[in-house]
Amino acid sequence: MSWTPPVHVLLSPITADNQSQIEQIQLKPLFYAAQKEALARAGDDEDDQFFELAKLATGLSVKELDQLKRPDYVSIAQYVHEMSTRPAAYFLEQEGQGEASADPDQVQLLQPLNAGGRSLAALTLEMPVLRATKAMKKLKTAKERAEFITAHCTGLMIPDLDLLTVPDWTQLQVRIDDFLNKPADFFRSATSK
Repeated sequence: MSWTPPVHVLLSPITADNQSQIEQIQLKPLFYAAQKEALARAGDDEDDQFFELAKLATGLSVKELDQLKRPDYVSIAQYVHEMSTRPAAYFLEQEGQGEASADPDQVQLLQPLNAGGRSLAALTLEMPVLRATKAMKKLKTAKERAEFITAHCTGLMIPDLDLLTVPDWTQLQVRIDDFLNKPADFFRSATSK
């Protein structure tokens, strides 16, 4: 069972491009690749970034989004912000699906991932070997390094990472950061979450 994004009921209905009335919006999860592309299109302006991500999160056109009353847009922007910054566990707990896994290396995904012909509801993380971290450090950008080491630790191919939701990506980065920066004793202790 996968997480279902919330429905936002509009304070003021808007007119769709097909002239029908939109009274509520089924919000969508943000996916890693789509978010990267939207942020690249938006440039450095934070308002432009939120607008591009709001298009992804709502499925609305620019013309439809421009009709939103400010409070509705603020609600959608808040959802976009949470999608962009919170780990998957946050959303799963909100829906009552997420129990903090006893094993932090078993990561329940917000949305199933179709990778290599398999549908995965969870990923098992492996600590990176030194050879992999050496190879990672030779890559040019932080994004390339993060994608390389995430693929290594999850067993996924780099193109499969694009299919992760942003909260799934965020959840993985927290644990991978532990792998890269914490000493062995951190992982021996029962409280290593």
